[in-house]
Amino acid sequence: MERKPIKPVKPSGMELTFHYVCPHCRKKLSVSSPLLPAMISCSVCGRDFPIVPVDQYTVHFIQLMLGDGQAAVDPDYL
Repeated sequence: MERKPIKPVKPSGMELTFHYVCPHCRKKLSVSSPLLPAMISCSVCGRDFPIVPVDQYTVHFIQLMLGDGQAAVDPDYL
């Protein structure tokens, strides 16, 4: 039996990633849309440090403007 090729799947949503530099070892860490103040742990040195949250309205605006990822799809795949 011959199989049909699988059609590429479009994104069903998106997240924004923000970068924070560890104040102890200077490693850049990625955090997905931190909307509340939090403590994070560095994956390199293991030390904790507080981060400043991002504005939820800005995150929602960008998600809205990009159609929750749909508008970011490469036009060659549409």
